[in-house]
Amino acid sequence: MKKFRYSMLAAIVVALTAVTASSATASKSILITGKYSGTASTLISGTTVTIAATGTGKATLLGAGKITGKGTGDSSQQPCVPFGGTGKITGTAGTTITYKLAPGASSCGDEGGHNFSVTAHLTVVKATGKLLRAKGTLKLTGSFNHDDGTFTIKLTGTLKK
Repeated sequence: MKKFRYSMLAAIVVALTAVTASSATASKSILITGKYSGTASTLISGTTVTIAATGTGKATLLGAGKITGKGTGDSSQQPCVPFGGTGKITGTAGTTITYKLAPGASSCGDEGGHNFSVTAHLTVVKATGKLLRAKGTLKLTGSFNHDDGTFTIKLTGTLKK
């Protein structure tokens, strides 16, 4: 009976050690920073704003690439228009982040409605390539010029893998 208890105890200790070791290696932090610029179109119908954006730039671990996004906003809420949507960030060697905007994304305009500051959080839905299985949220900050449709953004955040 003693031998069985010690064998069982040893098996439990080995199992707990394996779980602890795999948990420690499973959570790797990956810092992402990037800058992108491009153009965005907005189509207003009543108080609904349909948004489509495409830009190019560069981010850590993704390299040079492209960012795209589509969404809708509510222009009845001024001066800061809340919006939501989805998109992709693609880089070299097949690395891609598919994201959705977390609640709270907004674009705040000046009095004339010409220049907007943009703030959003991108929740990673899927990542491929060097970022395979990475999860987390990236913060997006930037500006949008409604007159010529140009935008510039910065991305920052830490993903977990």
